[in-house]
Amino acid sequence: MIYGVFSDVHANHEALKAVLAFFYKNKVERFICCGDLVGYGPQPSECVREIMKLPHVSIVLGNHDAALTGKMEMRWFNSNASAAIEFARKRLSGAELAYLAALPEMVKTEDFSLVHGSPRKPLTEYLLSGAQFSENLEHWAASPCFIGHSHMPVYFRQSSGVPPETDFLLPMAKVLMSGVRYMINPGSVGQPRDGNPRAACGLFDQEKNTFEIFRVDYDVARVQELMKTNGLPQMLMERLAFGL
Repeated sequence: MIYGVFSDVHANHEALKAVLAFFYKNKVERFICCGDLVGYGPQPSECVREIMKLPHVSIVLGNHDAALTGKMEMRWFNSNASAAIEFARKRLSGAELAYLAALPEMVKTEDFSLVHGSPRKPLTEYLLSGAQFSENLEHWAASPCFIGHSHMPVYFRQSSGVPPETDFLLPMAKVLMSGVRYMINPGSVGQPRDGNPRAACGLFDQEKNTFEIFRVDYDVARVQELMKTNGLPQMLMERLAFGL
């Protein structure tokens, strides 16, 4: 079974379409999404509708999704993020809002775990260090555990008797996960923050127990123009070109 793994779409439909085209080209059979379909970008309705159409998708609630649906207080967000959430709220249909509101904060299966931020704090914790990884180990079972939220493609792993290891995930580097507990962040589709503006996503081969990260080109300029037309904050528009 090949899973397409992605996170943090953030209302960037151009990037999402490019990632899904990559998945279909690589014969993906199921999908894993680590949340945050909305926020920041100019196409919230298009993105939610696209995800709603996907077959066999495991998906969790992101913090921006939670704020939009009233499940999280806006005090957690800066002014730019808040403006984008309000923009999205006015554009989603009742069915799209209901879809987001019904998403779980965590998914547990026999083959993997799934959460947006971290297993112990699904909506608020940015999991960035080996120490945090260790503190979260008791809160999830099936490995790998897929996470999002930081927009950084990274992995954490724990072998018996060895300190936790963490590093960035780079294209062409395949992670072998047999016999080790792994937590994997596939990076962001719609707003990468690792200095690479291309959309990030990954392929999880359940049978081979491997994960590989990929970067996909999309029309950044078109998204920036849509953001400008819709009056979204200038900073959110500019950072797309630099992956920051």
